Amino acid sequence: MLTPGALFERRYEIVELLARGGMGAVYRARRTVLGDDVAIKVLTAPQDEALRERFLRESRAAAQLRHPHIVTILDYDVDGEGHPYLVMEYLNGPSLMQRLAVDRRLALDEVLRIVPPLCSALQTAHATGIVHRDIKPANVVGHKYASGEFVYKIVDFGLAHLRAVSDDQRLTRAHDFLGTVTYAPPEQLRGQATDPRSDLYSLAAMVYELLTGQPPFTHPEPLVVVTRHLTAAPRPLREIVADVPAAVEDVVLRALSKSPDDRYPSVEAFAAALGDAASRDGVRAGASGISSHPAPAPVLPAVGQYQLERPLAAGRLGSHVYLGRHQTMQTPVAVRVLRRDDVADWAAARERFLREARAMQVAHPSILQVRDLGETNDLLFLVTDFVEGDSLAERVARDGPLPFPVLHRFTTQVVDAVAALHRRGSFVCGISPYTTRICHDEDGDRVLVSSGGISQVHDLLATLGDAALRGEAITRSELPFVAPEVLMGDQPSAAGDLFTVGALVHYMATGAAPFVGGSLPELMGAMLRTRPEAIAALRQDVPPGFSDAVLACLAPAPGERPPDARALAMRL
Repeated sequence: MLTPGALFERRYEIVELLARGGMGAVYRARRTVLGDDVAIKVLTAPQDEALRERFLRESRAAAQLRHPHIVTILDYDVDGEGHPYLVMEYLNGPSLMQRLAVDRRLALDEVLRIVPPLCSALQTAHATGIVHRDIKPANVVGHKYASGEFVYKIVDFGLAHLRAVSDDQRLTRAHDFLGTVTYAPPEQLRGQATDPRSDLYSLAAMVYELLTGQPPFTHPEPLVVVTRHLTAAPRPLREIVADVPAAVEDVVLRALSKSPDDRYPSVEAFAAALGDAASRDGVRAGASGISSHPAPAPVLPAVGQYQLERPLAAGRLGSHVYLGRHQTMQTPVAVRVLRRDDVADWAAARERFLREARAMQVAHPSILQVRDLGETNDLLFLVTDFVEGDSLAERVARDGPLPFPVLHRFTTQVVDAVAALHRRGSFVCGISPYTTRICHDEDGDRVLVSSGGISQVHDLLATLGDAALRGEAITRSELPFVAPEVLMGDQPSAAGDLFTVGALVHYMATGAAPFVGGSLPELMGAMLRTRPEAIAALRQDVPPGFSDAVLACLAPAPGERPPDARALAMRL
């Protein structure tokens, strides 16, 4: 794995790890000569010469595609260790998967701005004989230009077929495969030949999710999803969202026909039909696909005494965090909302949500305090102070690994907060850089953590969001920061929390989690069988004693870790 600051192929300085899966990893890097940012996809899965040749051949074909809504490929080659890599333009906006994680679903007028340009991009590819084979929200990524224009672009052209060829065991790797089968056409699942109408099916499945907030077929077991793609009719969109026009529903469902012959003949015809259907209902479809993001949002409802103003981020358990305002005092707050419709197991999610709220009732400057808690039949909400600072992940992504004085200060704050929680019988199991905030007080920057509220592994797996269950967002979930014994079913403990602390400190020091995997079994295997490289070996400014203490926290066996947070603080 490449680390921030490393020089790749003598001309790309690695800035951060963006994603990692079974095929390889994607990094943001800076071209040392030109000074601009690019994305580098390095394929690290076992490959033979024929597979490398196929990668280069398909990369060359994808590089010929010139369209404002297709990511530009800048270079492709094989590195000194025999790993093929692809250099692409760096897209700075969220993917549609990330948009859905925050917004749940998109308004029809925004979908009509996004989809026609994507159809135009796919039509360009199809005209040259290239079928994408893996259209899904994660492969449609936004980019905001300096002028303020915002576009969505399709990524991973030419790589989906390579992935299918190289992964003979994909059906047995549930978390890795679910992301693909969620949008896969029946003919692809049967192993039959694919053509442009296969991309149309996947695109329609994505449009279905954009409009309703859920894919046409969902289930934790990928084989069940496969069966439904092959045999079941999708639920009508208007049964899920009543305001979807009937004509639009008809267009999307036709594109989801089991037989390619029953779909539209091309994505271009699908775009035209979608536009006509919307116009008959008085909705104007956008032609350019260029918009300022985010689109004007409807007025959000009040929750208890708090008026929701705008989405802030996706929260744990499938919840969503909003900027809110107390309707009487007009003070800004953060309101975390968990809706019954957003989780597969409401009882488990509700119990963990409430447990987390109770666990956070510890007075400490580095523990986020709960101000209010409420419940209706359909949702739970938790109110905390609104922290205007970055998340830890945002700070590291922007500035790179933390300088040692900041790293040491943040580590001391986290360990002290963990010790305070342990004295109350609470745990931080499952905190991550994406939920840890940075605030500023009279003493300077300070990290704020919250308790994960996990009592057993069922709490974790039953309440993870769809993105993590599909495998595509596993590196951005809490999973890489949960001790392996907890993932295997043990109760959370002080030793398990020290693993979480070690993983969090490793992230702050290197810009990446110490263990990665494209699926939950791969991640657990890495935790149990490998030891990450010592931080002191990667950074000369980190003292060996500090590095050794962090490495001890990441030991696979709980008994090999420091006995408690106080002992860890003394070693640091």
